Amino acid sequence: MLEYSEKLREVARKLLGGISESLGLEESYLDKDLELESGLQIFVGNYYPPCPQPELTMGMPPHSDHGLLTLLIHNQVGGLQVQHQGKWINVNALPNSLLVNTGDHLEVIESPFHV
Repeated sequence: MLEYSEKLREVARKLLGGISESLGLEESYLDKDLELESGLQIFVGNYYPPCPQPELTMGMPPHSDHGLLTLLIHNQVGGLQVQHQGKWINVNALPNSLLVNTGDHLEVIESPFHV
């Protein structure tokens, strides 16, 4: 578990470096600004097996991810949706893919662009 968590932290740091650069900032900007070395990493494991009667499932209510990044390993069981332009669309992930959701905290990070 420790090794897996360490590897996921490395992936998250790479993603945040790319996000920083895409905003015209130094690659290490978000890492330094958020003090990731002293930050908290939450690991939650959920397993959703295929439902024999999916028409009877209720699913999760609409929500946003509260953290910085959410990394999901998709197990090819359908049901994950994202809201895009006011409509819910199914996520059709590739086998063995890692899905990345940006969380609420990424939206409110103070950057040099804020006035």
